[in-house]
Amino acid sequence: MKSKSESEEESTGSGAGGKQENVAIATEPSARAPEALRELVERFQVCWEALPDSYYVRKEKRQIGFTLELTGTHEAGVEHPLPGCPHCHKVRIALQAIADWIMPKERRDSGYDIVPYDQSIQYEAVRKFRPDVSLRIQIQHRSGFDRPVDACEVRCLNEMKQRLKELGAREKKW
Repeated sequence: MKSKSESEEESTGSGAGGKQENVAIATEPSARAPEALRELVERFQVCWEALPDSYYVRKEKRQIGFTLELTGTHEAGVEHPLPGCPHCHKVRIALQAIADWIMPKERRDSGYDIVPYDQSIQYEAVRKFRPDVSLRIQIQHRSGFDRPVDACEVRCLNEMKQRLKELGAREKKW
């Protein structure tokens, strides 16, 4: 079991020459966490996009929350990455650290769920078909998942977007 400390080193697999590479990741909010996270945002060119999350209720489409998608790309010099490779894992670890920092810490009427990692690489035209790894955060009511979106979900989304902007993450494209 990992100890909780301000900074943890995550093993990210073999680097050049078979050496283990480590990425220092801030795991708890602190005065230093934003700087370390800003470096990760820059290193992995992290972008974000907020999307409505809709569900059919009684044959009517209803917005029930939001999905906040974070995307990051491989470091410069990585050619032909494969889905789930050690380079993808580095990006995912960075996105997870950023997500942990931007999510509200106090209990609210809204809940935040990180969608399990599917180990895929996405190529989107808006980001010039760069190889992206993504992390999705679902923002919905804690109870009554089919209730319409309300001020609590909007507030939570806006706070997360503001924190992403503070870190230097860009909306939709780098």
